[in-house]
Amino acid sequence: LWVEAKLLPEGALSLVVGAPGDLLHHLAGEDVLSFTGGGATAAELRALGAVVRDSVRVNVEADSLNAAVLGPDVELGSDTFLGFVRDVTRDMTQKTGQKCTAIRRVVVPHEHLTDVSEALADRLGDVVVGNPTADGVTMGPVSTAKQLRDVRAGIERLRAESRVLVGADAPAP
Repeated sequence: LWVEAKLLPEGALSLVVGAPGDLLHHLAGEDVLSFTGGGATAAELRALGAVVRDSVRVNVEADSLNAAVLGPDVELGSDTFLGFVRDVTRDMTQKTGQKCTAIRRVVVPHEHLTDVSEALADRLGDVVVGNPTADGVTMGPVSTAKQLRDVRAGIERLRAESRVLVGADAPAP
Protein backbone atom coordinates (compact mmCIF):
# COMPACT_ATOMS: atom_id res chain seq x y z
CA LEU A 1 0.00 0.00 0.00
CA TRP A 2 2.84 2.39 0.83
CA VAL A 3 4.52 1.68 -2.49
CA GLU A 4 1.28 2.11 -4.43
CA ALA A 5 0.54 5.38 -2.63
CA LYS A 6 4.14 6.56 -3.26
CA LEU A 7 4.47 7.60 0.40
CA LEU A 8 8.21 6.79 0.40
CA PRO A 9 10.83 6.81 -2.33
CA GLU A 10 11.16 3.44 -4.07
CA GLY A 11 13.50 1.15 -2.14
CA ALA A 12 13.41 3.25 1.05
CA LEU A 13 11.71 0.54 3.11
CA SER A 14 12.03 -3.23 2.87
CA LEU A 15 10.28 -5.82 4.97
CA VAL A 16 11.64 -9.36 4.96
CA VAL A 17 9.58 -12.09 6.56
CA GLY A 18 11.50 -15.34 6.61
CA ALA A 19 15.05 -16.19 5.59
CA PRO A 20 16.87 -13.21 4.05
CA GLY A 21 19.39 -15.24 2.06
CA ASP A 22 22.61 -13.22 1.78
CA LEU A 23 20.83 -9.85 2.00
CA LEU A 24 22.33 -8.98 5.39
CA HIS A 25 25.87 -9.33 4.01
CA HIS A 26 25.15 -6.34 1.74
CA LEU A 27 24.25 -3.85 4.45
CA ALA A 28 26.14 -0.57 4.42
CA GLY A 29 26.64 2.39 6.73
CA GLU A 30 23.50 4.21 5.54
CA ASP A 31 21.28 1.21 6.33
CA VAL A 32 19.32 0.45 9.50
CA LEU A 33 18.57 -3.14 10.49
CA SER A 34 15.49 -3.52 12.71
CA PHE A 35 14.69 -6.87 14.28
CA THR A 36 12.02 -8.28 16.56
CA GLY A 37 12.62 -11.75 17.93
CA GLY A 38 14.95 -13.73 20.15
CA GLY A 39 18.00 -12.35 21.92
CA ALA A 40 20.34 -15.04 20.53
CA THR A 41 19.40 -14.12 16.96
CA ALA A 42 19.80 -10.42 17.77
CA ALA A 43 23.34 -11.09 19.03
CA GLU A 44 24.16 -12.87 15.77
CA LEU A 45 22.82 -9.92 13.77
CA ARG A 46 24.88 -7.41 15.76
CA ALA A 47 28.03 -9.49 15.06
CA LEU A 48 27.57 -9.70 11.28
CA GLY A 49 30.65 -8.61 9.39
CA ALA A 50 28.83 -5.90 7.43
CA VAL A 51 27.22 -4.55 10.60
CA VAL A 52 30.53 -4.34 12.48
CA ARG A 53 32.62 -3.17 9.49
CA ASP A 54 30.28 -0.35 8.41
CA SER A 55 28.73 0.55 11.79
CA VAL A 56 25.26 -0.34 10.57
CA ARG A 57 22.65 0.82 13.04
CA VAL A 58 20.74 -2.09 14.59
CA ASN A 59 17.43 -1.66 16.43
CA VAL A 60 16.32 -4.71 18.40
CA GLU A 61 13.24 -5.66 20.38
CA ALA A 62 14.10 -9.05 21.85
CA ASP A 63 12.90 -11.39 24.54
CA SER A 64 10.62 -8.97 26.36
CA LEU A 65 9.64 -10.20 29.81
CA ASN A 66 6.84 -7.83 30.66
CA ALA A 67 4.52 -8.19 33.64
CA ALA A 68 1.31 -6.62 34.87
CA VAL A 69 1.44 -6.02 38.62
CA LEU A 70 -1.55 -5.14 40.80
CA GLY A 71 -0.56 -3.33 44.00
CA PRO A 72 -1.84 -4.57 47.35
CA ASP A 73 -3.56 -1.26 48.04
CA VAL A 74 -5.88 -1.46 45.02
CA GLU A 75 -9.52 -1.77 46.04
CA LEU A 76 -11.69 -4.36 44.32
CA GLY A 77 -14.14 -2.72 41.93
CA SER A 78 -12.17 0.54 41.84
CA ASP A 79 -11.26 2.26 38.57
CA THR A 80 -7.69 1.02 39.02
CA PHE A 81 -8.82 -2.58 39.52
CA LEU A 82 -11.19 -2.46 36.54
CA GLY A 83 -8.51 -0.78 34.41
CA PHE A 84 -6.02 -3.50 35.37
CA VAL A 85 -8.42 -6.26 34.33
CA ARG A 86 -9.29 -4.42 31.10
CA ASP A 87 -5.64 -3.85 30.21
CA VAL A 88 -4.55 -7.42 30.97
CA THR A 89 -7.42 -8.76 28.85
CA ARG A 90 -6.55 -6.42 25.98
CA ASP A 91 -2.88 -7.37 26.17
CA MET A 92 -3.71 -11.08 26.10
CA THR A 93 -5.99 -10.79 23.08
CA GLN A 94 -4.52 -7.92 21.03
CA LYS A 95 -2.70 -9.38 18.03
CA THR A 96 -3.64 -12.78 19.48
CA GLY A 97 -1.05 -12.11 22.20
CA GLN A 98 1.69 -12.20 19.55
CA LYS A 99 3.49 -8.93 20.10
CA CYS A 100 6.85 -8.11 21.55
CA THR A 101 5.34 -6.13 24.41
CA ALA A 102 2.85 -8.80 25.46
CA ILE A 103 2.79 -9.48 29.19
CA ARG A 104 4.02 -12.88 30.26
CA ARG A 105 3.12 -12.68 33.94
CA VAL A 106 0.22 -11.25 35.91
CA VAL A 107 1.22 -10.62 39.52
CA VAL A 108 -1.49 -9.97 42.08
CA PRO A 109 -1.62 -10.07 45.88
CA HIS A 110 -2.72 -13.49 47.10
CA GLU A 111 -5.82 -12.03 48.74
CA HIS A 112 -6.98 -10.70 45.32
CA LEU A 113 -6.14 -13.83 43.31
CA THR A 114 -9.68 -15.22 43.18
CA ASP A 115 -11.26 -11.85 42.35
CA VAL A 116 -8.74 -11.08 39.59
CA SER A 117 -9.04 -14.62 38.18
CA GLU A 118 -12.83 -14.40 38.09
CA ALA A 119 -12.79 -10.92 36.54
CA LEU A 120 -10.31 -12.00 33.84
CA ALA A 121 -12.21 -15.22 33.15
CA ASP A 122 -15.43 -13.21 32.79
CA ARG A 123 -13.88 -10.80 30.27
CA LEU A 124 -12.01 -13.52 28.38
CA GLY A 125 -15.19 -15.58 28.17
CA ASP A 126 -16.57 -12.91 25.85
CA VAL A 127 -13.67 -13.22 23.38
CA VAL A 128 -14.66 -14.61 19.98
CA VAL A 129 -11.79 -16.10 17.96
CA GLY A 130 -12.02 -16.18 14.18
CA ASN A 131 -11.56 -14.15 11.05
CA PRO A 132 -10.88 -10.63 12.36
CA THR A 133 -12.81 -9.09 9.44
CA ALA A 134 -16.02 -10.87 10.48
CA ASP A 135 -18.58 -9.09 12.63
CA GLY A 136 -18.46 -10.10 16.27
CA VAL A 137 -14.92 -11.51 16.14
CA THR A 138 -12.71 -9.91 18.80
CA MET A 139 -9.48 -11.88 18.33
CA GLY A 140 -7.92 -13.33 15.22
CA PRO A 141 -6.32 -16.78 15.07
CA VAL A 142 -2.61 -17.53 15.24
CA SER A 143 -0.98 -17.36 11.82
CA THR A 144 0.28 -20.87 11.17
CA ALA A 145 -0.35 -24.49 12.11
CA LYS A 146 3.07 -24.55 13.81
CA GLN A 147 2.10 -21.57 15.98
CA LEU A 148 -1.11 -23.37 16.95
CA ARG A 149 0.88 -26.49 17.91
CA ASP A 150 3.28 -24.31 19.93
CA VAL A 151 0.39 -22.62 21.75
CA ARG A 152 -1.21 -25.95 22.57
CA ALA A 153 2.11 -27.37 23.79
CA GLY A 154 2.59 -24.31 26.00
CA ILE A 155 -0.87 -24.78 27.47
CA GLU A 156 -0.06 -28.40 28.26
CA ARG A 157 3.14 -27.34 30.08
CA LEU A 158 1.21 -24.71 32.04
CA ARG A 159 -1.56 -27.19 32.87
CA ALA A 160 0.94 -29.20 34.92
CA GLU A 161 1.28 -26.31 37.39
CA SER A 162 -1.93 -24.34 37.01
CA ARG A 163 -5.64 -24.63 36.34
CA VAL A 164 -7.62 -23.60 33.27
CA LEU A 165 -10.05 -20.74 33.88
CA VAL A 166 -11.32 -20.10 30.32
CA GLY A 167 -11.66 -22.41 27.35
CA ALA A 168 -12.70 -25.94 26.55
CA ASP A 169 -11.20 -27.42 29.72
CA ALA A 170 -12.49 -24.76 32.10
CA PRO A 171 -14.91 -25.86 34.84
CA ALA A 172 -18.57 -25.06 34.26
CA PRO A 173 -19.63 -21.71 35.79
